Amino acid sequence: MTGAELAAVRKRAGLSQTELARQAGCGRHTVSYWECKPVVGLRAWAVERMATVLDLPDTPAVTRARAAWADMLAAADAAREAAFLVHVRRLQIQCETVRAKRRVICGARTRKGTPCRAKSEPGRRRCKFHGGKSTGARTPEGIERIREAQRQRWARWRLCRKEGDKT
Repeated sequence: MTGAELAAVRKRAGLSQTELARQAGCGRHTVSYWECKPVVGLRAWAVERMATVLDLPDTPAVTRARAAWADMLAAADAAREAAFLVHVRRLQIQCETVRAKRRVICGARTRKGTPCRAKSEPGRRRCKFHGGKSTGARTPEGIERIREAQRQRWARWRLCRKEGDKT
């Protein structure tokens, strides 16, 4: 399609350049620009809007151009989304790395009742003194359970050692 054909269609519809521009949502100079072109770019958004206002029939060239434009936009959107996901994952990894290395003030209550001022273990919230490690059983049943487990462990060790001496 040429610019002269576009102008002829506009005149047949009884529209001025200003009226067409207002209905298409573009400027009058845009309409003038495309009407002066020897070849009208069918993929241009302004031309598509003018074609919608003028009810131009979809020629095979227009249909192909619109399909190609839609494919190009879809590919660009997919590439943009993939790049965004890669960026987000990279930021998550950086945050995890920083979090794993971060050392904060412990803040646990000491025997004096004041907050502990020691730095925490990397990636933890408490220092090595207040890390929540077990200090052993407290009840008589728990103490007996630990004793029995230790007896069994050492019995296995002695048995293995005795069998090793025979060979």
